[in-house]
Amino acid sequence: MIVVDTNIWARALLGDHPGQSSRARRALAVARGKEGVFVPIVVLAELSWVLRAARWERERILKALESLLHTRGVTTEAPQVVQAAIDATRKGGRGGFADHLIAQVGFTNGCREALTFDALFGRGQKVRRLP
Repeated sequence: MIVVDTNIWARALLGDHPGQSSRARRALAVARGKEGVFVPIVVLAELSWVLRAARWERERILKALESLLHTRGVTTEAPQVVQAAIDATRKGGRGGFADHLIAQVGFTNGCREALTFDALFGRGQKVRRLP
């Protein structure tokens, strides 16, 4: 298995660079078919920021991230945590995917709440905003 950096996933999904995007897609296809690809959760957080900066809508970003959980030859770190973060982002409508991922990782590891200065994310369940 190989681990793939965020910029490879971004180029493959965005298709914004003719040479690099096609090379990224090809490399991912080969790796998925041969040895498999590992996606750390930090890559998913970074990827959500990159796609948001590219003006992708929230649901489109969530669908792209969710598709990685179900793609043959792709293994995602902590898939249940990632899915919970996707679900919380969809349901809550506050904060971004990375915010919910941080919270879900914490909850999975026994934390009772998430603490933030983020005004949007700070209105969620089990999330406390500092004034």
